[in-house]
Amino acid sequence: MSDELSIQGALDETTLADLCRSLARNSETAVITVEAADRHDSIYFREGKIVFAVSSDPDLGLAEVLLRGGELTLERYQTATEKVGGSHRIGSVLVELGYLHSNELMRALERQVKMVVVSALALRSGSYTIDFTSQFNRDIPGLPIQTERLLLDGVQKIESWTLISRGIGGMGRTLRKNESAAVRSYNIDFSEDESYIFDLLSEPQSLESILQRSYLSNFATCRTLWALLAAGLVEEEEAAQGVERRSAAADEMELESKVERYNGVFQAIFALVFQRIGDHTFDFVDRVARHLSPGMLPYLSGISLLNEGRLDFDQLLNNLISSGSEDQGAVVDTLLDEILCGWILEIRAEFGAELDEPVADVVGSLGV
Repeated sequence: MSDELSIQGALDETTLADLCRSLARNSETAVITVEAADRHDSIYFREGKIVFAVSSDPDLGLAEVLLRGGELTLERYQTATEKVGGSHRIGSVLVELGYLHSNELMRALERQVKMVVVSALALRSGSYTIDFTSQFNRDIPGLPIQTERLLLDGVQKIESWTLISRGIGGMGRTLRKNESAAVRSYNIDFSEDESYIFDLLSEPQSLESILQRSYLSNFATCRTLWALLAAGLVEEEEAAQGVERRSAAADEMELESKVERYNGVFQAIFALVFQRIGDHTFDFVDRVARHLSPGMLPYLSGISLLNEGRLDFDQLLNNLISSGSEDQGAVVDTLLDEILCGWILEIRAEFGAELDEPVADVVGSLGV
């Protein structure tokens, strides 16, 4: 996947649960690789669903999972692990020895994947890489894992307030049920706490209001809310009381002016690309969006770059307001720069240096 898009970052600045939510929400096919302390984990997403995960943690190997669960005796564990090597993987060795049937192997792999993901979600620091791809190697199985339930379970096992507070955000954050939550939650077996908090959100409420109404402890309420957020069943309210929560009119006009200047550049670059590849430009635009960091993706909610590359400022402003961001100007600067960088990188990948001069002329009008 070295020729595909990669995004790197630090878990000190986000959480693995939020990264997973972003990939699930956007139906991405990608691998999140986490390096933390003495472990290396990889979580595989196919079209927004977790289908596999592995860890270098020796206690999260398949044989160790089966030993801990009582499916393997110590004698069989030792016999099987001694035969691993070369092309012989532990799963095939267990089947060859008759310790597992093939259908039991798939269920064991599912349990191992869940343990890897749950363990990784509790990591507070380390680095991550997201590799976007169109397909995985053939040796990556596609396991039928219920991603929402797995993310719920993973977050609900977290005991670190540092992580929970990072994931839940500020007290003024307004939350609501996702529009598709009623359908998607139908097949999820909620715990009593999850069902209770989910039902509290019959209408949008601030975190402060939810804490006041909940009979659970503040810690348990926040953790459960974050679990529902991570699973994509709860989201921030997008149309939150416009004028009352907007910045001063002058600040809003300044933001709009800046976005419009970039829109002119995006539109001109879109035209350059369209002249050369026609309708394939729409696929090209999808690749441009993949260069955005996960933290910027929520600000494009409800916005399509297919409109000649232009951003809908009103929708962007609503997204900024609902995010509760204290520095909207900094967010807009970062978002605009990342989109522009995405255009430039994709143009270079598609056309080489052919469009360097006209693109440079267009970008030069920004004075940056």
